Amino acid sequence: MLHGYQRPQNIATDYFDDQGKLIPYGNRFDGDDPPAESYSVISHPQRFAPLHVVADSLVNWMTARFDVRRYEDPDLAAQFEIPLDEVVRSIRLVPEDSQCAPIGLVFTNFPGLHLQFGALFTSIAPDCGCDACDEPVPDLCTELEAQIDAVTSGAFVEILDVGKNRLTHQFNVEAAAMLEQSGDLDDLSFTQLATARAMIPVDGSWAPWPLR
Repeated sequence: MLHGYQRPQNIATDYFDDQGKLIPYGNRFDGDDPPAESYSVISHPQRFAPLHVVADSLVNWMTARFDVRRYEDPDLAAQFEIPLDEVVRSIRLVPEDSQCAPIGLVFTNFPGLHLQFGALFTSIAPDCGCDACDEPVPDLCTELEAQIDAVTSGAFVEILDVGKNRLTHQFNVEAAAMLEQSGDLDDLSFTQLATARAMIPVDGSWAPWPLR
């Protein structure tokens, strides 16, 4: 639970089609297959702007609640290979306790987020953003909050098994539906692996962030 945090209110904007009808983003196709042409269309990218508002609120909450260093880090955006003209800001939050997972957030002008948790977990929100994918912004915000909750509460697990060529991430909070993701190590560089092995706790369980 994100104690003391409250999601900002009234941050969503309604969008309408050419006939003046409300576009029900997140439920546009009512379970039917989207039209083929919608896969190449992004009608209203600004509908994802609430992600920035929620992320900013979470960053401020973490900075106020936990013993953590917060700083701008352009190198984080470079790691994601994001062009400089698409970067709004690039932030790292590093707890004073090295047994706690650090967090990185890159705000892009899409608008969207590139996220880094612990040593090797990365994700993007929205994952695509096209009309066909129709990603619900409230769900994206809920997922972000759940991931932050897991990392700061010590419910984030990162298991690096070089012998089995597997990397596993777990977000063990109810709001994240106990999410688990696994993959191989083939795309990781020697430097990334070495850094991860030095950072990740022996049992893979990152510690709760210390309070101020």
